[in-house]
Amino acid sequence: MKHLVLIAFLVFSSCSKTAVERNPYLYETRFDQNINLALPAFNNLSYAGGSMYWPNGGIRGLLLYNLNGNTIMAWEASCPNHELKSCSTLQTDDLVSPTASCACEDYQYSLATGQPLTEGATYSLLFYKVQQSGAAVRIYN
Repeated sequence: MKHLVLIAFLVFSSCSKTAVERNPYLYETRFDQNINLALPAFNNLSYAGGSMYWPNGGIRGLLLYNLNGNTIMAWEASCPNHELKSCSTLQTDDLVSPTASCACEDYQYSLATGQPLTEGATYSLLFYKVQQSGAAVRIYN
């Protein structure tokens, strides 16, 4: 019996665990926001490729993006590649392309995938959960 316990201990303790690298610049925040896409304030989200900044929720607000005409994506509006600064709130520019940019280092990010588009940027945008039912959208973490 002792040998069985020892073998079981060795088997379970030898299992490798892959460490998840957490972004050191962004902290966990809890919020729950509801928006109504039928309101005029959200007109930019009524078409595929439309985006906007929404100051409610997240650490520094949310970047909202209409991926394909009926799927809203929600990203943290803080630049994920440096500590929080006055210049690190991302800005959207959907007139040029579906991107967000950081004024601190001019890092660019895709609003469709969250991936950095600038060489040297390590971390992707932080994604938040979205539930959609018609014009009602819930964004939360």
